[in-house]
Amino acid sequence: MNMKTLTGTSAFRVLSLLLCFCFFIPAMNASASSLQADKFKVSGIVKDATGESVIGASVVEKGTTNGTVTDLDGNFNLLVTSNSTIVISFIGYSDQEFRISKDNTVLNVNLKEDTEMIDEVVVVGYGVQKKENLTGSVAAVNFKDVASMPVANTANMLQGRLPGVMLTNNGAQAGHDSPEIRIRGVGTFEHNDPMVLIDGVESSVSQIAEIPADDIESVSVLKDAASASIYGVRAANGVILVTTKRGGEQKPAITYSGSIALQEATVLPDYVNSYEWAKMYNECWPSKAYTDDMLQKLQNGSDPDHFANTNWAKEMFRTAAMHQHHLSVNGGSKAVHYMISTQYFRQDGILRETANQRFNFRSNLDAQLGIVKLGLNLSGSRQNIDEPTTSVTGEGLMRYLTWFTRPTVPVHYSNGHYGFLDGNPNISQSVFKNPIEALNMGYKDNKHYRFDGKFFGEIDLMKGLKFRSSLAYKYYMNDVTTFNPKNNIRYDAEGNALTTVGTNKLTDYHYLETTYINENILTYDFSVGNHSFNLLAGHSIQATRWDKNEASKQGFATDNIYEMDGGTMNDHVSGSAEESSLQSFFGRLNYNYGGRYLLEMNVRHDGSSRMPKAHRYATFPSFSGAWIMTNEKFMENVKFLHSLKLRGSWGKLGNQEIGNYAYAATLAASGSYYFGDNKQIGMKTTKIPNENIKWETTTITDFGFDAAFWGGKINVTFDWYEKNTSDILMKLAMPGIFLGSLSAPYQNAGKVRNRGWELAANYFDQKGDWAWQAGFSLSGVKNEITDMKGVEDIGNNTINREGEAIGSYYGLKAVGIYRTQADLDRVNVNGQKILQNNQEPQLGDIMYEDIDNNGNINDADRTIIGNPFPKLQYSFNLGFSYKDFDVNTFWQGIAGVYRYNWDETTISNGGNKTSRWLDRWSESNPNGSMPRLGGTINNNYSSFWLTKGDYLRLKNLEIGYTFRQREFLTKLGVQSVRLYLAGTNLLTFTPLDDYDPEKLSTDSRNDVHPNTRTYSFGVNVKF
Repeated sequence: MNMKTLTGTSAFRVLSLLLCFCFFIPAMNASASSLQADKFKVSGIVKDATGESVIGASVVEKGTTNGTVTDLDGNFNLLVTSNSTIVISFIGYSDQEFRISKDNTVLNVNLKEDTEMIDEVVVVGYGVQKKENLTGSVAAVNFKDVASMPVANTANMLQGRLPGVMLTNNGAQAGHDSPEIRIRGVGTFEHNDPMVLIDGVESSVSQIAEIPADDIESVSVLKDAASASIYGVRAANGVILVTTKRGGEQKPAITYSGSIALQEATVLPDYVNSYEWAKMYNECWPSKAYTDDMLQKLQNGSDPDHFANTNWAKEMFRTAAMHQHHLSVNGGSKAVHYMISTQYFRQDGILRETANQRFNFRSNLDAQLGIVKLGLNLSGSRQNIDEPTTSVTGEGLMRYLTWFTRPTVPVHYSNGHYGFLDGNPNISQSVFKNPIEALNMGYKDNKHYRFDGKFFGEIDLMKGLKFRSSLAYKYYMNDVTTFNPKNNIRYDAEGNALTTVGTNKLTDYHYLETTYINENILTYDFSVGNHSFNLLAGHSIQATRWDKNEASKQGFATDNIYEMDGGTMNDHVSGSAEESSLQSFFGRLNYNYGGRYLLEMNVRHDGSSRMPKAHRYATFPSFSGAWIMTNEKFMENVKFLHSLKLRGSWGKLGNQEIGNYAYAATLAASGSYYFGDNKQIGMKTTKIPNENIKWETTTITDFGFDAAFWGGKINVTFDWYEKNTSDILMKLAMPGIFLGSLSAPYQNAGKVRNRGWELAANYFDQKGDWAWQAGFSLSGVKNEITDMKGVEDIGNNTINREGEAIGSYYGLKAVGIYRTQADLDRVNVNGQKILQNNQEPQLGDIMYEDIDNNGNINDADRTIIGNPFPKLQYSFNLGFSYKDFDVNTFWQGIAGVYRYNWDETTISNGGNKTSRWLDRWSESNPNGSMPRLGGTINNNYSSFWLTKGDYLRLKNLEIGYTFRQREFLTKLGVQSVRLYLAGTNLLTFTPLDDYDPEKLSTDSRNDVHPNTRTYSFGVNVKF
């Protein structure tokens, strides 16, 4: 881990350089007066582990005051006595000693990081703190360790690296690869996304994806109330702070990084062939059965137009390329620092006819003008997403694959038309949807534009007292043009038309989001004896506006006109706008007594336009403290314990993500009314308001410790927490006579508790040219709804119920499969024979528990059958380096979790079947693991379809070699070149077949785009 990265800015090194000069100039003068004849001139260059020059490194003749510091290029010259030893040191790195003789006067020095200084500085709300002084629960990732991962979404680099932070991929469609991030569980029924700030400006999880990893310095996650309450009403779900790189005092340093990767699906379903599928269909629909002659043709492939053997998953998905190129320049003088970068990224999706292309730029400038510091951050991106006009997830193309295709139909007939029918005349073309046709039909242009700007100024009013003011502006625009052509005429294999031409349609969608943020912050640092204080007071105001417009038209003369004026009928226009604003006052006090006792107090007073006037403002305080035991005198002789800090915190947070007008009565145009002969446009109420709603409030209590052993080689962190959310907004049942056709209003009624723990440990050591490291993290959380005012919220296959987890799986409890007559004759506790939907069950049907003991299985027998939250999240990393060669691995997994993998048992529309159905129940296979086909009762959501979703995954493997200080590179002006091979999702160990276990609990039918496995080659060049 590079200490330069951890210090936050290169100004740290510049300050070190100035201090070193102040110390050594008089020492150098003293030594000059006593020069002896046996002195040697020693010269050299000092670099860090990445090959970058180290500015201001101390070079001292051991045992004397004779010394110097390295210049802006890392070079030094020093006169020393023969056979003396010089010591080279720099903050954050281990000291190195060299014996000087006539034959050893030119030194090339590579400093190695000091494990005691790793993660010394951590970004927190409105500032930075030394890690040893933190009293809250904060986790951090240095992006130097992950920047080479070949992923399309930068946020995915965080997965498994932060205890208590669960990141779940829900498909990897090009341009729509947005993972779900949850910090310490799920605290409310709707919005659970964390707050994200990029360089202090509020952003979103999706925007992290657009930042090149090479632009990011570090990511900090504020997990408890003590660390997050400074952000008040937006921090209930945790806070992610992204800090980008800045320039320093050095000559211009140019860095290029590029990589090319191949992507493939982590897993595709193992579908049965057309012959096996047809036999399954015959079991479901004997009246529409494939004849023996048809089955023979499916087996021998003699008539591919009518009896094909199509693997639709392999037809839809492919191996695709991805590449990125990043160029940055950073440097500066004493007064001005700069970092400028640009990136080009191109991803061809593994789903055919999909792609993602993005251009990025970033410019971070800092200027020190006496007591005034000015800064300007600019960044922007343009993204083009290629995708089909038919959606991919939900009821789109993935549903086509699982429900509406069958392997007996070809992709194309030999006459060139898309396939929709096979040779079975009893199956209509209307139940078949060809996904390859859908992928190639129509036109969709999806463009995203983003610009962020922030200007700030800071003035030193007096010693320790600073005032900082900033103004930020955010602009995001999304323009989507979608052209649905005339429905293609469907043909059979003989060229006969099966359908008629439909009507084409053009839709233009425009979305614009703009935000203004002004912050003013006063800080004061001072000490009195052993008492150190840091005070912060601030004010913030933020305003956001959302504009949406959509227009559509039909009746275009051809299918290649993409302008509205080309349409002739059914024009439609709609539009809307929303606004919200937030004003905040906040403050923080940090107190440190003698480096042993730490206290922090935060408070934020927020006022949001999303709340009614009576509850518009609310206050969110927090308190935390820590005791650094190893700084006590009685711990001085405990040599193996390098540091030990005990800490605890309590605080309140809010949640304003309830929509913009939840409390207000809103109206919409509705028809016309006549007053006499005058026609007036009518308005109607769209919802029932509740002017008494207030904030959702989260209270978090946290206890933990941070420990380091044997000189900091081993570091351990542990936290236990309880997170209680109250006044959760929900819609309680109300009489229909009061509601009419409107839905019930929101009320503050729910309560949720998350109770969990987190443990992380890391080990680092080095000897000679060898260095090695290992680490792991474990975490668990129990989610429970503690109050819903007696209301139950039942979804399709989930339920919210008091005493249970949010989104608990809800369905019939399967107890086996009917295999014998004794099973068919089973009775309940009342001695009643058990029916299913008032019908006699059949052999091969799924057997359910009669929960209500009325002798009939129906929806009344549904019960909670599972928990969507894993019992354990874990990860571990292993790596080593030898000289310029390095290997690193990172593993991530979850345990104790179940996921729905529901499948239709009646093949009503067709639908491919996985190979697990080869072991279905039949008279010849009475012990089959799957139920019989054709039984509608087997389609019910039940515990039978819940499968264990545990997995352990090799998330990243990287092997690299760095060429440093090579003569042929130096002639080209190159400091170093690093070549590496990397891969993601290379291995997965899971009991689940056919599908990726990493998915959201809400995906019950495997309707999401597959995740990807990548193989990458990359290069990093520093000039």
